[in-house]
Amino acid sequence: MSTVFTILFILVALVLIAAILVQQPKTSGGLFAGTGQSLLGTSGKTFWTKTTIAMAAVFMIICIILTILPRYETPSSVTDIIDKQQRAAQAPAAPSTANANANAPAPQSVPATGKPAMPAEAQPAAPAPAGK
Repeated sequence: MSTVFTILFILVALVLIAAILVQQPKTSGGLFAGTGQSLLGTSGKTFWTKTTIAMAAVFMIICIILTILPRYETPSSVTDIIDKQQRAAQAPAAPSTANANANAPAPQSVPATGKPAMPAEAQPAAPAPAGK
């Protein structure tokens, strides 16, 4: 959404610049020339003057919208994406996988020498199933 307003902002800025440049100057002097005229001039407003006022108003409204808009958008910075990925990786495994692994017998490790860790006689017997 902010992309749309940014593009609109740029277009309005270009139209505003063009409308200002097309207008005829009020005086033919420098900064302080024409002090006898009023601030806005004595003549009526032309089409370009009205266009400039309208574009300036639209420009200011879009500036305010672009200032307020980020509050209502979801952040999408790199750190937010990394946080989401880390939270997903730390989520507990699915219950069906955990139950299947809990019922499976624990694997016995064999040392690198090829001999069993404990003699067969010393290994504890598996418990008998509880039943009738």
